[in-house]
Amino acid sequence: MTNPPPPPPRKRSKISLRRLEKGAIRTATGLVNWFEWLQREPTDVVDRTPFDIVLEQEKLQVRHYRALKVDQDFQLGRETMHVEANLKPVPILLIPPLMVRPFIFDLTGKRSLVRTLLHEGFEVYLVDFGVPDKHDESVRLERYVMDWVPAAIDAVLEHSKAKQLTLYGYCMGGLFALLHTSVHRDPRIHSIVTIGSPIDAHKMGPLALIVRLGHGQVDFLSRKLGNVPGPVSSAAFRMMTPLKALTRYGDLFRHMWDDEYVNGFDALTAWTDNFIDYPGEAFRQVLHDFMLGNKFKDGTWEFAGKAADLSTITCPVLAFAGKSDNVVPPAAAQELMAVLGSEDKTFVEAHGGHMGVCAGREAPREVWLPSARWLAERQPHA
Repeated sequence: MTNPPPPPPRKRSKISLRRLEKGAIRTATGLVNWFEWLQREPTDVVDRTPFDIVLEQEKLQVRHYRALKVDQDFQLGRETMHVEANLKPVPILLIPPLMVRPFIFDLTGKRSLVRTLLHEGFEVYLVDFGVPDKHDESVRLERYVMDWVPAAIDAVLEHSKAKQLTLYGYCMGGLFALLHTSVHRDPRIHSIVTIGSPIDAHKMGPLALIVRLGHGQVDFLSRKLGNVPGPVSSAAFRMMTPLKALTRYGDLFRHMWDDEYVNGFDALTAWTDNFIDYPGEAFRQVLHDFMLGNKFKDGTWEFAGKAADLSTITCPVLAFAGKSDNVVPPAAAQELMAVLGSEDKTFVEAHGGHMGVCAGREAPREVWLPSARWLAERQPHA
């Protein structure tokens, strides 16, 4: 029996030619993108979804994002979806953590939690706590838990004419959602979604160890500094992933032909380069009561004499954690399931570190859309 003849050389030539053509297009596109990238600021790509301000009190603002046009196509990452007219009755209030600007929920047109939720038919609001300055050094967490988050909730319910809302927070924003609901026993909270929010501070890996060994020095420095400067927080955050800090520009160069990758790179750069100051007194509360005392997990953290007891929360709760998060490891976030009073509670591990789980390349598929559909399943019937 004779062996079959080899594939015709012409076919191989066609495959090689297509590869060369593809490579040439990528190279040319990469060059154009490179020159364009050199001339723009990272912040040029973020915070582009239109919104209106529905509450303004000193530095506190509440945004209402305008609905997407019905029957238009919506790009999410590399997927194309269709916007339908299916407005949900329960609005969503997004809560950012301290230290970062609220555009983390609206990074680029194709990487935006805000636009994803709008696409899924939700009314979307966002609380912006503003940028602290030297006059805010004495601001305590009580201002957030007892005043600002409640004021934002009141504004959303008044503007939307809804009776309940969903609180949706990332990191400390998730803690604010849980703190509000547990401290105020607020029946207007229909449901809660958290991303990368720690509950058991003693399971926060390297960060817990650093705090345990050096809390005295950290406390001393924070008192000298007043507010914790944003650039200090930014530098500390980068030190948590030193290898990524070294390789990220090499990765950018290799993907310069990919518009989505370049925009995502700039969006994350805008995030990490624009940390804002952390009010000094609030920082020390987190250090002593949360990180060292682990009072949130134990139900002994008090605000204006009211305990933040997580066992009193009975609304549906969905919590996400990043599989490779070395700031809030999954074990630190999963503890929420053990202490909640809710019967309807779900914990999900998704790909990504502390930033990636909230806004990385896998976040739309593994976090944003699943959370939107989880909430849709729990909407009240008309």
